[in-house]
Amino acid sequence: MNDPVLLFTSLSSKVALFQSVQEQAKLFSPKARVIGADSNPSCEGRVKVDHFCQTPKTKGWNTDDLLTFCKKYKISHIIPTRDGELVFWARNKEALKEIGIDLMVSSEQALIRCQDKYEFFKSFPQKCPLQPVPTFTEPEGIGDQELVVKERRSSGSKKIGLKLSFADAKEWGTSLQEPIFQPYLEGPELSAETWINREGKCQGMLLRWRKLVVNGESHETEVFKDRILEEKIKTSLELIDGLYGHCLVQLIIPTNGKPTLVEINPRLGGATPLALYAGIKSISWFLMESYGMADEIPLSPAIKYGSKLFKKNGKVRIENPFTSRQDNGKD
Repeated sequence: MNDPVLLFTSLSSKVALFQSVQEQAKLFSPKARVIGADSNPSCEGRVKVDHFCQTPKTKGWNTDDLLTFCKKYKISHIIPTRDGELVFWARNKEALKEIGIDLMVSSEQALIRCQDKYEFFKSFPQKCPLQPVPTFTEPEGIGDQELVVKERRSSGSKKIGLKLSFADAKEWGTSLQEPIFQPYLEGPELSAETWINREGKCQGMLLRWRKLVVNGESHETEVFKDRILEEKIKTSLELIDGLYGHCLVQLIIPTNGKPTLVEINPRLGGATPLALYAGIKSISWFLMESYGMADEIPLSPAIKYGSKLFKKNGKVRIENPFTSRQDNGKD
């Protein structure tokens, strides 16, 4: 077996996530190498990783150049980390597979469905035990309640309008390219992270409260247990065709107490270092599956409940309340 060489794309400032990916890759094979890649040669993470390479922007990268690049760096596995590039990698998945390169990416159809908030709501399987936030292209469909207005396809949180009246929501929508309107739901937010294998089955499920959220990313989050909710999320994800690899689900529990899906992100996230630490070994499992060791991946891995992640000033700290050991100071 050749030692894996992983391409970690869109490095930017995701140093803590890169380090977590690298740790798991080396657990699988001590000689594994992870290359941080970004189209910006001056990105923040460049000086904080052992291996870095500059890539073209995905919009200007054709398949032939991509294959040549991967051969040059002897890439064996690719882990995309940015929403805007996932469809590009999905479209090139088969061409890369033909030269022996595995990608941790969902199907193009599944990605497009998850990234289009309106289609996500309209096409979501009705038999799923969890359902998404009702979503409309006009506010008239919601009724007399406070509204949320956001871009239909953007993953950013800066342009979101919260707790708006009908009139304010209409006005806010004029500043967006493709506005969609949702009822405002108030209540605790949580994320679920899981690994989905090639058969579309979840292996492991981790829930964490989103206690402090900054620009859509958890800066304080804690792992907890709820077997009933875990099973509902698992069942819902397995009814969506084409999901694969690490998958992150955001939910809210409004005052009526019924958990509601906010979005599904089929990729690693900003707080994923906690999930990787606490039991969802997605990188190791991705490598195991690609090397024909799928039968060795546990269906129900042990989870370190109570583990917490804190992010401040670019530093990530993970705490495990049941040991005196802590992982501190990741950038």
